[in-house]
Parts: sequence; C-alpha cells; structure tokens
Amino acid sequence: MKKVLVIENNRLVKEVLMEYLRFFGYEGELATSTVKSFIDYKFIIADYTTIKELNLLEEIASIISHKPVIILSTLNCPEEEILKNNALCLTKPFYIHEFKEALKIVDEEFHKEAQ
Repeated sequence: MKKVLVIENNRLVKEVLMEYLRFFGYEGELATSTVKSFIDYKFIIADYTTIKELNLLEEIASIISHKPVIILSTLNCPEEEILKNNALCLTKPFYIHEFKEALKIVDEEFHKEAQ
C-alpha cells in the first residue's frame, strides 16, 4: 500500500483524510507535532496553518522538489508559495472528487519523476 504522511491538527479533518486515503488505496500516517523522515512516504498532505505553526514551511518547501505535496488551506490557497514550490493546493472544505483528483495528479507526478 502507498504510504502518505498527513500533517493536520484538526481531529475531524484528520479522520476524513484518513478515511478518504483508505478508500482510495493509500495508507495514511498522521504527524501533528513532529515530522518523521519524509523518505518513507510516497507524498505528503499538509495543512498550511499546521505547517506554519510547527515552523515546517521551509522544510516542506525543500522536499517539494523530491516528493509531491498537497497543501490544504481554509482560506484561499497561499498561491505565491504554492506556485513557487510546485505543490498542489486544495481549499477546505473540499469534495471527495476534488481529493481524488489531487491524489491522481500527485500519483502521476510521482510516476513521471520516478522514470
């Protein structure tokens, strides 16, 4: 199963993300206060506010060139940083079909880079 690191501090959103990931054939692993090695994961799903609060924005930005990242945001997506770093952004709340499309995009990106 494909492992995905989820960085999210909202309990309800975490539960929904984990359920969606299972439904689409991924294994989600939660990280809220510390981030394990990014190497073990196919890609990362990260709440923008959470990564800012945990001072992980630079760390996330540095790995975007190596791993696909889906950034979640409750406001408008932080376009400047997202476009600069090639991450995909989903605005909360999002629909399951939007999440599925984001997974498809990062999966395709991962396969393209692996070749």
